[in-house]
Amino acid sequence: MVFQGIDFHNVDSLVKQEQGYAMQRVPDWIRLQLNESARDQVSFNGTGVELRFKIKSGEAVLHLKAEPGSEAMTAYIYYGSFQGGWQNSSKTIGTQETVLSIPGPEEPGILHRITRDCGLPFNPEVVRVVLPYGRCFFLGVEGEVEPPGPEDLPDRTYLAYGSSITHGSLALAPPCSYPFRIAQKLGCDYLNLGYAGSAFLEREMAEYIVSRKDWDFASVEMGINMLYGDFTVKQFEERVEAFVKVLSREERPVFATSIFRFNGSGAFQERAEVFREIVKNCAEGKLIFTDGTKLLDDPACISQDLIHPGIDGIYRIADRWSAVMKKYIQ
Repeated sequence: MVFQGIDFHNVDSLVKQEQGYAMQRVPDWIRLQLNESARDQVSFNGTGVELRFKIKSGEAVLHLKAEPGSEAMTAYIYYGSFQGGWQNSSKTIGTQETVLSIPGPEEPGILHRITRDCGLPFNPEVVRVVLPYGRCFFLGVEGEVEPPGPEDLPDRTYLAYGSSITHGSLALAPPCSYPFRIAQKLGCDYLNLGYAGSAFLEREMAEYIVSRKDWDFASVEMGINMLYGDFTVKQFEERVEAFVKVLSREERPVFATSIFRFNGSGAFQERAEVFREIVKNCAEGKLIFTDGTKLLDDPACISQDLIHPGIDGIYRIADRWSAVMKKYIQ
């Protein structure tokens, strides 16, 4: 959506609240049908949200605010496909109103030449402020800015749905999440529908995904949140069957995976094997299925919490899954 000359990428609507404008990633008709955590909190997280604009007047000044969180709330700045230089690579967003001054790109002619010669997907004059995963509020912008046009952006888009691993937890920075990196590797744009702790495979979410016409291929990561949630094996199987049934009607490529390697206790490992088999039986032959342990199998790539991949594990998922996807989307 576009507001005040800025394209709020991966945002369906801005909701005026006391702290500022909250960024809602999905429309109310789907948000209100999701579980409580997804409905009230995670739909407003900055997962995959970018503020995109072209600067027409020297610099743009953004006014933002963040909710308190256990991780640093840092925005990362890109000029098209190029990471910002050390002066403009990242900015901390505080819990009080924070002012971010962002200049236009230096030496745009050189950046344009490299973009053309290397076939990079974004116009380097497009500033991309990649927001952190927690909840941020937009307060306003100073300076003359305009949203990018279709010609400034990649011509293909990848949509990813899944748990906190898709959402980017423990990626250390939003540009290190596997959806962001897969998009980089495949030269496309991305939409992140990661739902930390709340990817419960509601049929309504599958219906929403197929209703969107702004993606060319998609991926779904299924299982880990329901493994640790209050779901029986039967309930999980019913959810997966219904979710896959909706997605299997889609003509665009949909890639599916099951629970990645994790280092939890024996009881959870046994339950995870049951869940993986259910996803395989439901998805294989209907979606483009890859077992989660084929994408991540190294216990040394799991973080101290025993569940989430560390950054090396996230890179491994991105490398292996993008190689699978490349075979189908060329």
